[in-house]
Amino acid sequence: MSGYITPKSASAPAPVTPPKPLSRAAARSLWFALAIILANVVINTVTLAYAGAGAPAGLAWTVLIAHAVIVLALFGFALAAGVTGLRETAGGALRGRGRAIAGIVVGGALVLITIGGGLLRLALSFLG
Repeated sequence: MSGYITPKSASAPAPVTPPKPLSRAAARSLWFALAIILANVVINTVTLAYAGAGAPAGLAWTVLIAHAVIVLALFGFALAAGVTGLRETAGGALRGRGRAIAGIVVGGALVLITIGGGLLRLALSFLG
């Protein structure tokens, strides 16, 4: 024996901390916002199949109002879940703040696009 003692490591490996749980409301906000895309595809497909170019103006108004109600309802759910998700993630105990913000922003943008497209379609139906 040489009398040499090997030094112990000065720093221990950092403990592995589990990730923070995800806010369900934040994730739900983004899913409701993305559901607006699916609603648009389904409603536009049904509209084209049953109320083609020769549809009366009353039917165009009915489809526009129904479309707006469905999309606004989905946005209302996305907005409510997004605000709840923002509140849940404010303290840092839960993660998902970006999803909550994305749900609100994407939902709002899709509502504007949907309403604008619906009004454009309605105007074009009157112009012939």
